[in-house]
Amino acid sequence: MATPYPDGAPASGAPGGKTSFMNLDSNVGAMLCYIANFLCCLGLVLAIVFLFTENENKFVKFHAVQSLFLAALQIAVGIIVGILGVILSLVLNMIHMELLGWILILGFRFLLFFIFIVLLIIGGIKAYGGQWYKLPIIGNFAWNTVNK
Repeated sequence: MATPYPDGAPASGAPGGKTSFMNLDSNVGAMLCYIANFLCCLGLVLAIVFLFTENENKFVKFHAVQSLFLAALQIAVGIIVGILGVILSLVLNMIHMELLGWILILGFRFLLFFIFIVLLIIGGIKAYGGQWYKLPIIGNFAWNTVNK
């Protein structure tokens, strides 16, 4: 399979192989790292397991690392938005507009939630299709982590 990256995809990570854990097809294992997050963070557990068990299959390991980075980014963004929400609420409370602050923060949280859901779905679809797809911002970090 051709890859759009200058380094090329490692041959050992071809999506035709099987995972060491549960003997899944590589593309199914990689997809589950993203999509299984809709089932009470099961994707995080699978990604951590694949991170430590897949020494030969770089394809699954790449998608496991990328999904873990996506989860970490989601947590970090949630904390930052929470802190900014408190600050905005305090400022708007001083001018008796706390309802506006609540609506703004809630709308911003829904927008971020939607963005992360779309990124999980895109990552899962691309992984199932056997593509070495780098998500924006975190894709290069995952690529460099796996290809050290």
